[in-house]
Amino acid sequence: MSGTEHEREERVTEKRVSDKRVTEKRASDEPWREDPWDTVLPDDPADTDGMLPDLRTYSRQILLGLATVAVVFIAWAGWQVRDLASQVQSNEQLSAPAQDALVEVSVVFPEGFTVAQIAARLERDGPGLSAAKVDAVLSTNTLAAPFRPAGATSYEGLLFPALYRIAAYETEQDVIERMIEEMRTRAISNDIEAGAERLGRTPYEIITIASLIEKEVKVPEEQALVSRVIHNRLANDMELQIDAALYYGAAPDAKFADLRAADSPFNVYLRKGLPPTPIASPGEAALIAALNPADNPAADDPLCTVRNRREKTEPCQLLFYVLADAQGAHAFSTSYRLHEINVAAAKQAGILP
Repeated sequence: MSGTEHEREERVTEKRVSDKRVTEKRASDEPWREDPWDTVLPDDPADTDGMLPDLRTYSRQILLGLATVAVVFIAWAGWQVRDLASQVQSNEQLSAPAQDALVEVSVVFPEGFTVAQIAARLERDGPGLSAAKVDAVLSTNTLAAPFRPAGATSYEGLLFPALYRIAAYETEQDVIERMIEEMRTRAISNDIEAGAERLGRTPYEIITIASLIEKEVKVPEEQALVSRVIHNRLANDMELQIDAALYYGAAPDAKFADLRAADSPFNVYLRKGLPPTPIASPGEAALIAALNPADNPAADDPLCTVRNRREKTEPCQLLFYVLADAQGAHAFSTSYRLHEINVAAAKQAGILP
């Protein structure tokens, strides 16, 4: 490079430096050109220290407020839970009797039970029922008693024996009324009024006959035969001589000889006709048998042909029966002479004393 060119270069450089200084001076002389947002402020410890305590205070206050709200909410929720639990417990206590009232128990009243036995069974197996209350209900004599004649006060034989589902809310009267209604329903379903009229009896007498059959017969096939004997003896104005009637209401240790000699309306050895009331609750089979006695034996039946000449002058009818074996079967006869033969055979077999 020549000296002239070198000098020219130096002058250009000096001019650039000079222009830069002029520009910088102008910029410093014109504050309006400065953008305060472009200026980075230095950290001011004083300002920073003043803000942090405020933030800490606010944070503590917020946290304290939140904690207070949480405590209040928890207390409120706890109170609500306790109140709900108390209501549930109260509802359970209130509903417990209702639940208990829905409980049902099965109580079986066997065929042939008397009113006294029914009352005792209700007390034993029923849901809190009492035999004394049953007696009190019946003693009022205010319950409906279908087929019972005017002036009669006994409910014997009018309570139908069966299995009953008894709810805890039912009273003694409720149960007794159900049993009476069931007897009425069964009797009507077997056309007791028409059947009784056909036999020359009242419905109440049919129920009484059914009760005698129920207590006398153990072998179901013999019910209609015993029914025929009863109807025949009534028609012939004979004493029924039914032991079951004799023992009705007697002490468990009562002796047969004493009962047979006693002056009792149920002593059908001394009194003709039916006893004044049924002696037990007959089942439906006994009712059907009372309404439908077996036919008398035909003339060529051995029960008729074995009769002697004098006996054959009378109609061949079933009139007697006696216990014949340990299973409860009976031997039937058409005359007293033949009956005595059957009695002797039973004694010889040890069936009778």
